[in-house]
Amino acid sequence: MKFRNRLLCAVTMFGLGLGFLPASAETLKLALAQEHQSVDPHFSRTSPNRNTAEQIFEALVTIDENMQMQPQLAESWTAVDDLTWEIKLRPDVLFHDGTAFDAADVISSVNRIPNVENSPASFVSAVASIESMEAVDDHTLLIKTKEPTPNLMELVGSVYIIPSELGVSIKSADFDAGSAAIGTGPYSFVSWTPNESLVLKRHDQYWGNAPSYSDVVVRYIPNSTARVATLIAGDVDAIDKVPPSDISAIERRGGLKLANSVSGRVIYLHLDSDRDVTPHITGPEGEEIKNPLKDARVRKALSMMIDRFLISTRIMQGAATPTGQMVPEGFSGFNPDIAAPEADLAAAKKLLAEAGYPDGFSVTIHGPNDRYVNDAKVIQAISQLFARGGLKSKVEAMPKNIYFKSASKRDFSVFLVGFGTSSGNSGRGLLQVLGTYDKEAGKGTFNRGRFSNPEFDAVMAEAVTSFDDARREELLRQAAEIAFTDEQGIIPLYFEKLIWATRDGIDFDTRPVERTLAQSFHPQG
Repeated sequence: MKFRNRLLCAVTMFGLGLGFLPASAETLKLALAQEHQSVDPHFSRTSPNRNTAEQIFEALVTIDENMQMQPQLAESWTAVDDLTWEIKLRPDVLFHDGTAFDAADVISSVNRIPNVENSPASFVSAVASIESMEAVDDHTLLIKTKEPTPNLMELVGSVYIIPSELGVSIKSADFDAGSAAIGTGPYSFVSWTPNESLVLKRHDQYWGNAPSYSDVVVRYIPNSTARVATLIAGDVDAIDKVPPSDISAIERRGGLKLANSVSGRVIYLHLDSDRDVTPHITGPEGEEIKNPLKDARVRKALSMMIDRFLISTRIMQGAATPTGQMVPEGFSGFNPDIAAPEADLAAAKKLLAEAGYPDGFSVTIHGPNDRYVNDAKVIQAISQLFARGGLKSKVEAMPKNIYFKSASKRDFSVFLVGFGTSSGNSGRGLLQVLGTYDKEAGKGTFNRGRFSNPEFDAVMAEAVTSFDDARREELLRQAAEIAFTDEQGIIPLYFEKLIWATRDGIDFDTRPVERTLAQSFHPQG
């Protein structure tokens, strides 16, 4: 009966997706800069995908406005011993089709993760530590881990839960079509028209606080000027990623207001520090040379050439905070001894000479032109700064759908990317961006530059298995020292500032993560 009801509901929802919902006083209209790649909540850990997923699906835990972990589908959890966790699940939770959520749904969702095809940013690292799972009863789950995993709930708690009846082999295309888009979240899926819009409807049997708006239409408008114009024209109620250049104009305009938040998203340069020859670095005259990025002195020299404060004030127009590490102040793992580096061209040239490159080298910097705020402008500025430091530098920017596939295939040498820390601590970012790449172990998932340092790995291995909070904090700071002061494994640049604009009469509850969720909007007052 449970499975039959789900299929019937899926067909009904798919039928609703044939057209837009009629506008009403309870319809919330949003315009977002970034569109998900798939409605499949397990397809990608990137922010656009998770933004869509968190409106339709839920996980065991969530993160509050203070970046603290809070219960969601899990009511409580207890470490029985170093390798065993007991998780109590929330009762009386219904999926969008009216069937009950239980432990089998969690087990099936976790087991599906390795089976998701062509994932550009897999959830595998979130479940890699799990040895076994057992449903003690409908609402009690026992998880055994391969090694002590004090942050298990942070890891497995990031996996969105889908009905077990969908199975572990369900395809992403079934979610995109609507037939598998069944969650427990505050909104249910109605339709998705790629490159155009997403339509959602309030889940009236939702276990939590009911969202303010019954219907939601999300439009995808990557062009910043067009997105702002849509808000000014009154065609939408709110937009995200307000361009820094438009802040003052919106502030002066009647009927609109801004909301902003600090961000855990660090924008950084990845460096190909593994291969003997890297594809986009040559000698000063174009001759083939050994990869200079393998030398920590060269990596440090590149960092010293970059004027982070100039980029933050001029290119980002104040909507960024310069940094030299993975997380901002206030996050666990922030190292107060690592300041945002100031540009020092003389020191940079000295290091290059010591490393055997007194005449510099030629480098192409790659980056997206539609993923981060002012991304193409930022890499152009970095290229000019590299030229001041004695390098021959040029830029190639491209659409994100092409760029990230190429980055994952390791087609670049120096390239701009971002990582959003949504857990309140630096552990996952350090491990996945700088940990030695190990696909089977789910480590170094985002380490596209293949940086590897045994001392760093050893420190992180202890950090992620320590149940002692003070010791773990000490180890995370030590890992940051190795990564950013000793080795310069990547070059952190700045933290993005998150800026939204809404029409008067609508409030938006901000968090330090890249999320523009329909359930976070409500009428003012």
